[in-house]
Amino acid sequence: MVLEYQMLPPDELFYPPLASAILSWFMVLSRDWHGRYTMDLHQGIQKFHTLPTSRIGGVALFAAMLVAFLLAGDATGGLLGLMILASLPAFLAGLIEDVTKKVGVRERLMATMFSGLLACMLTGVHLGHVDVPLVDSLLRHPVPAIMFTSFAVAGVANSINIIDGFNGLAGGVLMICFGMLGLIAWHVGDMHLVNLCILMELSTFGFMLVNFPFGKIFMGDGGAYLMGFMLAMTAVLLPTRNPQVSPWASIVVCGYPIIETIFSMFRRMMAGTGTGNPDAAHLHSLIKVNVIRRFLPKLPQYLRNSLVSPVCWMLALLFAAPAIRFYNSTSILMLVAMASASLYFVVYRIVLRLEKH
Repeated sequence: MVLEYQMLPPDELFYPPLASAILSWFMVLSRDWHGRYTMDLHQGIQKFHTLPTSRIGGVALFAAMLVAFLLAGDATGGLLGLMILASLPAFLAGLIEDVTKKVGVRERLMATMFSGLLACMLTGVHLGHVDVPLVDSLLRHPVPAIMFTSFAVAGVANSINIIDGFNGLAGGVLMICFGMLGLIAWHVGDMHLVNLCILMELSTFGFMLVNFPFGKIFMGDGGAYLMGFMLAMTAVLLPTRNPQVSPWASIVVCGYPIIETIFSMFRRMMAGTGTGNPDAAHLHSLIKVNVIRRFLPKLPQYLRNSLVSPVCWMLALLFAAPAIRFYNSTSILMLVAMASASLYFVVYRIVLRLEKH
């Protein structure tokens, strides 16, 4: 699907990151007003920060999305507007959890599935095939295809929330994934999707200026579900708008958060702790405890927290990069996905063994 070349004017690209950065700083400076509701305390099984920190960075990201919508023009803006509208159940469920701490994992997952369903209905887009014969036989029918797409969108959105554990980790992975999807879209001439990816990149970048490396504000569940949903829908749009792109290209691009989520679920099932219960055995948590803390003990804790992110960014980039070259080859992309999962497992075992030495 080759579309007319319509890049956004460079001067307009300045405003989405500016909006997310300014609003993020405003929420940091105004924490005395809202902190009793919005602070993420530093006690807990998955807590590594040392001071209570605002976790409503998703508000800044949502504001940046609205600014991007106003700038994007008719075609890109119309698509982005529908995605923003569909994202509301996922974003609000996460934001309410950030403020009340009373929205369970199941409820947030259901809200995100509803966002996926709403996106399918509003855009008319859903996955019609994944190049797996048994699954494709079901996806030929609209109802199973829409339900499968909704589930896949919820899974990817939830995976971003799962990796959101250290300063800049989720934001950096999002920027890598949007960048890779944008490059593939550029290769096949889908410039509206390129513009969409650029706007997502820049909106995330503005938030990252406040979040990384000092961790002044967190993305929170609202931000993670919002941007995870946006990533998931972009990953769905790429192969559905451009049939020459294998759906496995999107899977490979999002490989790091997807593999982390599947492995975490399997690990918790084997331990009998329940797939939705938090733990401190994620790869990023082990890197912090067994690598960064062990070999760089004299660094301030906020820097040790931040150093986890570049390690995971490199892994995410390594997993995603082959999709640029092989975006139209399902067989190669399947092999890449299996190799990425194997490499993840090897790295996990190596980092885990460091705990015993």
